[in-house]
Amino acid sequence: MERKEFRELTSVEDARDLVESIKVQPQITVLPIEEAAGRIIAEDMLSGLDVPAFNRSVKDGYAVRAKDTYQASEPEPIELKVTGSIPAGCEDSFFVDDGEAVEISTGAPIPDGADAVVMVESTKQTGDSLLIYQPVHINENIMRAGTDIMKGERILRKNTRIGSREIGVLASIGMDKVPVKELVVGIISTGSELIRPGEELGTSKIYDANSYAISAGIEECGATPRIYGIVRDDEKLMEEALDRAIAECDIVLTSGSTSAGAGDIMYMIIEEKGETLTHGIAIKPGKPVVIGMINNVPTIGLPGNPTSALSIFNEFVAPIIYNSLGVKPSFKTKVTAIMGTGIRSGGREELFPVGVVRGKVYPADKTSGAITTLSDADGIIEIRAHTEYIEPGSEVEVTMFGNVTSPDLMLVGGQCPGVDLLEEMTGLNFRTLNMGSSAGFTAMSGGVADIACVNMVDADGNYNSSVLKRMNLEDVVLVKGYRREQGLIFSPDTHVYGLEDTINLHIINRNRGSGTRALLDREIGLLAEGKGISKTEMIKSLKGYNSGSKSHRSVCDAVKNGRVDVGFGIKAAAEEAGLEFIPLAEEEFDFVIRKDLLEIEEIQKFLAVLRSEDFSKRLPPGISTYEMTGSIISSF
Repeated sequence: MERKEFRELTSVEDARDLVESIKVQPQITVLPIEEAAGRIIAEDMLSGLDVPAFNRSVKDGYAVRAKDTYQASEPEPIELKVTGSIPAGCEDSFFVDDGEAVEISTGAPIPDGADAVVMVESTKQTGDSLLIYQPVHINENIMRAGTDIMKGERILRKNTRIGSREIGVLASIGMDKVPVKELVVGIISTGSELIRPGEELGTSKIYDANSYAISAGIEECGATPRIYGIVRDDEKLMEEALDRAIAECDIVLTSGSTSAGAGDIMYMIIEEKGETLTHGIAIKPGKPVVIGMINNVPTIGLPGNPTSALSIFNEFVAPIIYNSLGVKPSFKTKVTAIMGTGIRSGGREELFPVGVVRGKVYPADKTSGAITTLSDADGIIEIRAHTEYIEPGSEVEVTMFGNVTSPDLMLVGGQCPGVDLLEEMTGLNFRTLNMGSSAGFTAMSGGVADIACVNMVDADGNYNSSVLKRMNLEDVVLVKGYRREQGLIFSPDTHVYGLEDTINLHIINRNRGSGTRALLDREIGLLAEGKGISKTEMIKSLKGYNSGSKSHRSVCDAVKNGRVDVGFGIKAAAEEAGLEFIPLAEEEFDFVIRKDLLEIEEIQKFLAVLRSEDFSKRLPPGISTYEMTGSIISSF
């Protein structure tokens, strides 16, 4: 072969443009969960169950009826009768009646009849007599079913890199196999001077560092390395190794033999077998690099010097892998950021999980029993034992996790497929906490959220503005969103024609604080008024009214599996589940946005998509934009 000298080096900008244009389609493979760490999830992961699957205690203590404790105090404790004990994992049935208590361990199921847990520290037991020195409120020290993860909830997004946190979340929903993207990158180290680490170092020999360093870099990117070993400076051996790698891999990397030296012939082999896209980049130490294509397989010759090889790998090869896998580079570092809200410490040294949104830090903690706390966190801050409170606006140091992408916007409030579509179409990374409209308003009041997703109706049928006025939220605006059909959801074999038909059926309601529950309450009130009875009387006739499902999908799941006869939710969810739907009302689903964020790029993208014709066309059945969509209301 005739040797070629470098004639014209490619500029760094042009080389980066070239790299950006190269994208390989990865395969999808299913791996056991214990082998999935470091890989890239191939599809959205939805939970097939609630976590926890039952109401559980988060403290050691006694399960009681909260009303029995309201008069308790240190000077005058109240006395209850202990009727049993429930350890964690217990499957026996218990019932707590008035004046009774059942001893309970952390993680144990809450017995029927009980609605709170008194911590053991606030009690004294003698025989079957229990003295309680401190009152508890309903749901205190109880984690309700689905508090951590709701059935049907998207717990991990497609293209998420799997780390220890993601493994924990997947295991918590019972998944033992994970679909991941498979991108195989072959590594060929060339040079007669190379030997494997561990072998005796002879005269004029050096150890092959590139195969292993580059292999580690490939794994850090989320791809699968395949090492082909050392190939001597022999044209035939090099061709054979390259042919094999091209046939077996999605991308092939070689190291060494890429410059214009007497023994450097790899770049000529690449050119002969395929197409050379560039040979030599105007960057130090990147001059001896070749980027080519053989049989549609990107083939990149890296310099032999380990430092140069890794530098070029990080600058020009890693982006190809990241783009092909649909992920962003991982990192682990310490950053300085500003507290967006206050954090109160428990008076002990603490590694506190936080989210970081545009340089501001927010708590990511749910409860001590929540597995998904870390999946909502970008890093941790260290709180010292003597620190009782960290003020909003304080500067803190965040140790970032190695495989996270900080969100562009923080959204809190009601759950809706329209919000998922907004995220997809804006290309932004949302951190969405589906906690109901009331939580959305509260988050805006505390300065925790950028956007609240709300659909709270008042007695007069007005949406959201009355809540903003009552809470005196002057530093926000109300952006009108879209309309959603809300109604009754039921199986085809259930005979339902209107709300009145649910009186003799078992219904499932939404969680307290959700706009959907408030809308159902209003519809119940109107029906009661028409029948000439009180709303309270009407509610008493509805079996299941006091239930509290946390998502539209979980409502549909309860109906589909026959646990209830009828649910109340949006048409889009009913159609997705293949269930019948009768509309009762058309509601308004709006967005509350902080005034000081209106002009930032992320909010402008959000508003532009919300107002777009394409967004309107892509909304699922039962959700539609209207003349007010995207309009901004600043006075309430």
